[in-house]
Amino acid sequence: MQISVSPTLTVYHDGQFWVGLAEHAEDRTYGVARIVFGAEPSDEEILRFVTSKWAELAFFGGDPAETSKPAKPQAPSPRGVEGP
Repeated sequence: MQISVSPTLTVYHDGQFWVGLAEHAEDRTYGVARIVFGAEPSDEEILRFVTSKWAELAFFGGDPAETSKPAKPQAPSPRGVEGP
């Protein structure tokens, strides 16, 4: 029995962010995951992602893994929080 596996990663700019489209085809099953990189990723960042995070992607359902770069912490509002 022979199993055919075909992974593909396409990185593109969606007008606002750099996004990766990870595709995984195994025999007659196809899955896809979307990764938001934010700023344009370097070749090293893409390689690091593929070697360390690829296995965590939820191609075929299940709980999706957090794959976006963490956002920069926002400064608190200068007005503060207003109570009721």
